[in-house]
Amino acid sequence: MIKKSILFTFIFFIAFVNSHALAHTGLKDSSPKNEEVVTEELKTITLTFETKIELSSIFELENSNGEPIPIEEISLNENQMVGTLSSPLDNGRYQVNWKIIGADGHPIEGEFSFQVDAPTAETPADESKETEQAAENETTKEPETSNSEEASDQNQLPSYVIPTAIGLLIALFVASFLWIMRRSK
Repeated sequence: MIKKSILFTFIFFIAFVNSHALAHTGLKDSSPKNEEVVTEELKTITLTFETKIELSSIFELENSNGEPIPIEEISLNENQMVGTLSSPLDNGRYQVNWKIIGADGHPIEGEFSFQVDAPTAETPADESKETEQAAENETTKEPETSNSEEASDQNQLPSYVIPTAIGLLIALFVASFLWIMRRSK
């Protein structure tokens, strides 16, 4: 009975962890990052994934009203997808919706958002006042940007971490159960 339980646990653990850990890829990095405030002209968006992605992978960009923003060209290179915009983005909030097919053939999708807050061209008289205000805002916004980047990096775990942790917990539970059963004999 104990040998069957151990064998079943081992087979379940290997099947569960391998099917989830190796089956999917996730977003490893992006430029701009999730929740980043971009303070300069933005004409390209780069998504980097954990593994190679297939040619039919795409992403779409939309503004805060849900209106699509045209992407001039999307290029794929191994695990990276780069979208080029025909003109720099206006100030505002944007969302990137991506759909990829991983190297294993599984379709995966996700999203992230960012904000553009770049200086705009103004009249020379107003420019000096705005430059001072922008400098003050920049110093106050800098910590927020780095905090949101840190939070974004912390939220992006490799895709195999959670299934592996669950598998280890199951194995620990079964081992504890078997140890208790053995001691009670």
